[in-house]
Amino acid sequence: MRTTKKGLLAILALIAITSGALAIIGAKPSVEGPARAVAQVKDRRVTLSSALVQEKVLKGSEGRVAMALTLTAATLPPTQEKIDQPVDLTIVLDRSGSMQGEKIDSARLAVLSLMERLTAKDRLALVAYSDGVQQVAPLTPMDEGSRHRLIAAVNQIFADGNTNLGGGLRQGIDLFLQAPAAGRQRKVILISDGLANEGITDPIALGQMAAAATDHHFAVSTVGVGLDFNELLMTTIADRGMGRYYFLENPMVFAQVFEKEFQQARQVAAAGVILRVPLEKGVRLTSAAGYPIQMDGDQAVIPVGNLVSGETRKLFLNFQLPTGQERTFALGKIHLRYVQDGSEQTLKGLPALTVACVTDPKEVLASMDKDTWGEQVVRDEFNQLKEEVADALRIGDARAAEQRIESYETRNRNLNAQVSSAAVSDHLDNEIKSLRQSVSETFAGPPAAVAAKQKQTSKALQYDSYQKRRDKK
Repeated sequence: MRTTKKGLLAILALIAITSGALAIIGAKPSVEGPARAVAQVKDRRVTLSSALVQEKVLKGSEGRVAMALTLTAATLPPTQEKIDQPVDLTIVLDRSGSMQGEKIDSARLAVLSLMERLTAKDRLALVAYSDGVQQVAPLTPMDEGSRHRLIAAVNQIFADGNTNLGGGLRQGIDLFLQAPAAGRQRKVILISDGLANEGITDPIALGQMAAAATDHHFAVSTVGVGLDFNELLMTTIADRGMGRYYFLENPMVFAQVFEKEFQQARQVAAAGVILRVPLEKGVRLTSAAGYPIQMDGDQAVIPVGNLVSGETRKLFLNFQLPTGQERTFALGKIHLRYVQDGSEQTLKGLPALTVACVTDPKEVLASMDKDTWGEQVVRDEFNQLKEEVADALRIGDARAAEQRIESYETRNRNLNAQVSSAAVSDHLDNEIKSLRQSVSETFAGPPAAVAAKQKQTSKALQYDSYQKRRDKK
């Protein structure tokens, strides 16, 4: 009996080390046998579902539990007239000296191509920045006369000077703050190929600037071009601005980004989605799929951004519970706020799910679902690992990158020996091998080549992690 209990405690320790984020996506309660802990609430535009898999934690453990949250937007009517919504786009274009050549040429062509796609009910503004900031055009309806005037202005944009990214972002945001427009889908698209080196350069301050989008019903998306921009800055701005972040190694695909942002803006079912997660005393929300978390009293606030027609987005919320005594916790009585046709809507009533703190390790293990654990490892934990490896590559620390991979693999192989998830086994045999090989190849070759590969690989890993953890396809 003592040996068996030690074995169970060892397994539970491994579960705690892996962050304990064991959540299930899209599960339905079973009619026969033990039901999974799931809940759902919906209105005409959004369905919000939550699910717990690890329904019990061990007294005295780290108390880590996860919840899978699924947000599904309604499919808007199929007729084109009803789907299309009037759009305001503000392009904030980097025209610093590093943009000279193919980058600025491709950016100009992409703006001109976008103008051809806009209708007379849509509006476009253009801001260009280098040392200073130039408003090339205010919000301009895309009728034929305005289109021809704006074409001429776009063709006069040339690259020169430093990178006053903060000034450009401020001007782009101010265009929307000074001209509120209910019922329109509005986006600022910030482009940069280098480091902010004029004006406001602090990522936190720039993220706070972008957060104005939350209260004024627009989004800020970012586009990093080439290998010399600050991807952490661009991600911060996009997250706080409830937009999307893009990494473009090849400037020739500018037009595809503009087209995607435009089409998504036209088919928004729920704009500016924000989650509010009430937390009992002592309970912490430690991560939310990479989205930023802010506290408002006893509620965690998570800006998720727009949901387009028919979109489903799956997130893992990771909680840490106090486990000093046997008790039951209520988690996930989540409120969701969004904007529809210019007015705020609130979706409430999602039932709380309960997690019990118990003294029997067998009870804890019995509450674990191997398929859900596999989903957690492959989607959430692995992409968090990629962020950590990207950070190590960025500063040239090959050893730290390899140690993180080794620790992750050892931890999950040991636990999977008990859980037997085929998905995790395949993941460890293939994706981890590929990641380890990528790190090895990055540091192979002469110093100049290694420096270039560090930039490329770190940005690619960080971007892939950003998209998959936040489920922004």
